[in-house]
Amino acid sequence: MDRNLKIFLMAVIALSFISQFLSFKNDLVSLITIITNLAAFLGLVYASIYAKKVYPHLYLTLILLSAGQFFSFLGDLTWFILESILLQSPFPSVADVFYLLYYPLFAAGIFTVPVRRYSDIKSLIDLLIILVASASAAWVFLVKPTVLAGGNLMDIIFSTLYIIGDLLIIFMLMDLIINKLGNFRSKTMNIFLTSIIVLIIADLSFLYQNTAGLPVSGGPQDLLWPMSYLLLLFAVNEFFREDWSKPVYVERKLSIVTYLPHIFVVLLYLVTAYSILEMGVYSSTELILSLGIIIVLFVVRQHLSMRENIILLNEVDNERERAENYLEVAGSLIMVLDENSRVKLINSRGLEILECKRGDVEGKNWFMVFVPPEDRNWREGLYKKKISSGEGGYYLTGNIITCKGNRKTVAWHVRFLRENGEFMGSIISGEDITEVERTRKALEMSEKRYREIFELAPSPIISLEDDLTIRDCNNRTESVLGYRKDDLEGRDLRELIHPEDSGEDVEEIRRLIKADGDVIYGNLKLTHAGDELILIVEDQTDTIRSLREKELLLREIHHRVKNNLQIISSLLSIQERKLESEELSRLLRESRDRIRSIALVHEHLYRSTDLTTIRISDYLLNLISKISQGQVEKGSLRIRTDIDDIEFNLETSLPIGLIVNELVSNSLKHSGAENITVALKGVDGMFELVVSDDGVGVESPDALEKAGSMGWHLVNALANQLDAEMKVEAKKGLTVTLRFRELGYIKRY
Repeated sequence: MDRNLKIFLMAVIALSFISQFLSFKNDLVSLITIITNLAAFLGLVYASIYAKKVYPHLYLTLILLSAGQFFSFLGDLTWFILESILLQSPFPSVADVFYLLYYPLFAAGIFTVPVRRYSDIKSLIDLLIILVASASAAWVFLVKPTVLAGGNLMDIIFSTLYIIGDLLIIFMLMDLIINKLGNFRSKTMNIFLTSIIVLIIADLSFLYQNTAGLPVSGGPQDLLWPMSYLLLLFAVNEFFREDWSKPVYVERKLSIVTYLPHIFVVLLYLVTAYSILEMGVYSSTELILSLGIIIVLFVVRQHLSMRENIILLNEVDNERERAENYLEVAGSLIMVLDENSRVKLINSRGLEILECKRGDVEGKNWFMVFVPPEDRNWREGLYKKKISSGEGGYYLTGNIITCKGNRKTVAWHVRFLRENGEFMGSIISGEDITEVERTRKALEMSEKRYREIFELAPSPIISLEDDLTIRDCNNRTESVLGYRKDDLEGRDLRELIHPEDSGEDVEEIRRLIKADGDVIYGNLKLTHAGDELILIVEDQTDTIRSLREKELLLREIHHRVKNNLQIISSLLSIQERKLESEELSRLLRESRDRIRSIALVHEHLYRSTDLTTIRISDYLLNLISKISQGQVEKGSLRIRTDIDDIEFNLETSLPIGLIVNELVSNSLKHSGAENITVALKGVDGMFELVVSDDGVGVESPDALEKAGSMGWHLVNALANQLDAEMKVEAKKGLTVTLRFRELGYIKRY
């Protein structure tokens, strides 16, 4: 029992005891009734909420019981307000309406208890006997005296309805016991039934006192109601302790259930005798008629029982014959030992396992003949210990010696036979698991070897569920990640992966977070092994960090190369300013532009993410912008670009940049064009670079070759380096088209 419930119980008992010595005990008892009723109602509501989530099959029952208890609480509260606060007569009043609503709702709750029904014609007759007997007793002691006493019609109606309500509860209670519950072992059900019985006694006591004109307000009999509510609260408390997903009863009924009709027949007989002796002739007629009906029903019931017994006897004979057949065809060893451990019966499969004839087994002491000497004492001692402790049986795996001297391993299931508590022997079933045991030992050895390999592996190995929950890991995992096995088991693998590296796919290089918060780089490889996933972690931390250091060094090299080329370009600019020859100045400018084109390549390389490729669109746009600076007057010439978002390696990017530098510079200086277009597209698995202008052009493509300019020779050389197909068109300006593929890396040394 919960501590808070114990405190509440002691407080109610103390108040109830004190109330009997106070002048205002009626008000105090009514207040105690209200408090306990409210507690029972809240307990049922809480149980309903719990059942909806955990035991939905009980939800309807608990909701109906809660609703009934709620109206009972409203009745108690209204009764207290009318009687103790407003000083009015609470009977009859609206309080009675609330009380009367309690009965059908609570009865419906009892009726919907979701347990197996046993309904048959005998159970129906039992219920009719109980109903007639209960109704007759209520008529004699409550209903008829109330009607004959006369008085206010509403008083008579309400009093009669209370009696009918109690009869309804009694009938549902009997239906629950007879038709639904067998030999139930539920503490909750026991306390619940007790609380209802106490409530009915309280109701009938109150009605009888009112009928006899002997009402005593606030007396001990009024404490029966809070006692009933307390019991209901205890039942709710026990409800949370039991597992209601499994049956809490067995199909065999309690013996008292069978005798319930007899009890009510005796009750009716006593009521009849009392009526004739004490109450006069006026009520004996009805009772005699009721008794006659019940006797007829009882005779019918006994007749049905006799017929049922005859049928059962025939079925027993048939069952015995079937059992003997089943025993012989059973695939397991089945034998019966008497109280002295001698074999009384054994089936054919048992003789086959024991490698014996029937005469070699039956009548022999099991432990002395068939149990190995080294196991005999403890096996026989265990058998006798289980018998003396009163247990129903036990399981055991042990060896036997066959009639041919062979040893076998058998899994035994022993059940003891008792009659009226006295030990009569045992029935034993056994499965020959000799080969299974050999296989198991072989598997254990294999498992041991696997475990040794698993633990001694140089890399971390983690066993996973399909949802990536960690099942197990080896010692290397503990040393690398810094976690203990207990800390890792049950965790999601993704919790160990750095958030920036997390995703659906956990394979390849991932950052793993160690127990101390540090990070390692692991190459994760997943493979299936039976019903589990095996993850192998290759620690790549040193390799990755070394690569990062080399990457930083390579970026620094590209940066320094770019700076050095810029220094060379600046030196050429200084030299250019000191020259008086325009031709030499032009040559230096062209050389400076070419160096700038190469420097831009290195600038884009050290800014790229992988140091191996350049986004060609960014590079060419930057290059064209620098070429056109200072050479294009505002509004006089437009340079248009149409370049796909393509990445090229250094071997391809550098020739393209130099070619574009030469062709665009030439168009700016010599063509007199208003529009220059640079386009680079992917076409049919190749790439196409087009540089065109709408200037004066040349007479023919051959004229460019004949001119012998260094720029054009450089374009040709670079086109050959790209292994490109070059096409020159001299109509309406000059258009140079190159079709090429990206060059592969060329090993320099």
